[in-house]
Amino acid sequence: MITIASLLVSVLLQAAPERTTPTVHSVSDISQKFTFYMDGRFHRQYLEGVGRDMRNWGSLDRLDLSNVNLLLLTDGNERIPYEQDAIDHIVSFVEGGGCVLLMMTGDQPGNDLAKAFDARSTTERGSRNARGTDRLQGTDLDYRGGTVFEFGDDWTVLAVDDRSEKPLLAMRRVGKGHVVIGARGLFGQKPDASDPINKRWVGPLLTELAEAKPIDPKKPHRRTWVEHAREIGPLTLEYHDGTEPFADAIYEVYTEVRPHLEVITGCDPSPGMVKSLLILPTGGGGFSSGARIAIGAWWGNYPEKRYPMIELIAHEAGHSWVLPHAEPLWNEPIATYLGILVGQRMGMPEADETLGRQIAKGRRHDPEYDTIDPLAEGAPRDLIWGKSYLIFEELRRQYGEGFLAKYFAAKRRLITKDRADYSMDDCVAVWSVALGTDLFPWFRSYAFDVDAKRTDITLDQGRS
Repeated sequence: MITIASLLVSVLLQAAPERTTPTVHSVSDISQKFTFYMDGRFHRQYLEGVGRDMRNWGSLDRLDLSNVNLLLLTDGNERIPYEQDAIDHIVSFVEGGGCVLLMMTGDQPGNDLAKAFDARSTTERGSRNARGTDRLQGTDLDYRGGTVFEFGDDWTVLAVDDRSEKPLLAMRRVGKGHVVIGARGLFGQKPDASDPINKRWVGPLLTELAEAKPIDPKKPHRRTWVEHAREIGPLTLEYHDGTEPFADAIYEVYTEVRPHLEVITGCDPSPGMVKSLLILPTGGGGFSSGARIAIGAWWGNYPEKRYPMIELIAHEAGHSWVLPHAEPLWNEPIATYLGILVGQRMGMPEADETLGRQIAKGRRHDPEYDTIDPLAEGAPRDLIWGKSYLIFEELRRQYGEGFLAKYFAAKRRLITKDRADYSMDDCVAVWSVALGTDLFPWFRSYAFDVDAKRTDITLDQGRS
């Protein structure tokens, strides 16, 4: 599951730093297919220092491109095709001097846009080795794989597959502007932007082409939000034209999940949380900022499969229960565990399967779960998640179904908003208060490096 914690999502909703006199105003589109890679990270990898980037969350055909000279696009998803109005809007932008970069991974809806410029991505896989041509002749290219392209006569090919000699990247002039289309594997792939490959030439190329259309640096372009917001009960349901067909069904799942979360935790979300539900054009997960939860419209192949969506909604909403202090170590595992418990309460066998599978994965690293400290640097992810689930299940077995409700009640009372931080030592102390017993030795038996002397919360605070 791809998620982002509340402390990080503020980055998602903000622009990259603006230079004093930017020459590039770029827009990273996440309306056709939401990806964390396009939340500003592409800009920070390749364009930082030359201008300012904003995100487009709303329908492409409504995007104000008047003070924009670079539009960054992905190939999208078949569930939300490039509509003709959006294609016409993009073509007009290029003809007026703008630059478009379309990064593609194969025969996707992006071809509906590409064919407007006499180009097409095929289904033929490349060899994972690329060679520069024309202005990139002799340039070292890093290529993470993808499919080859077919380009019309007006295109200048900039990179080819080293084995087949077929194009992987090309550019062409259209009116006053330029279009660049290429394999996604030439621009990195990792969602955390840890592979800024080809940085030496990508930024300079896009900057040069974008500057064909002057922008007014004193008039920043603005982030475009989804255009539809509908009040439903305590929530604002947010979506754009493309995600509208999914919005009501996902809201209905939320209404199923919410009562179970309230029973499991014994409380409402933290004050001010879960006010908006944003529908994302992706099957890649979601995020939570606390007040807003965002859900991938076809996560887990929804609606054909329901359990993954139930787990995801419970996960993202669950972050709003633990705030204002996120859980140490298991902030993500506890959110998914809440989703598993909801699934169990709804009689879904996939919940038990998910739980058992993760605990088994963790045992591959620590068979008895008593050797590896999950707090240690480099602790395997499967170990952290598996041991977290095991701890929760053991507490559940020993203290009953209300164990989490007791924990949340104690945390709300003891961990105030103005507290500086919330450590694992604090967390174990809260569990001890909640369940009325010193749990530090028990946690240490599972190799947790925790110590009651490192927290100011004492078991006495649980006694009346």
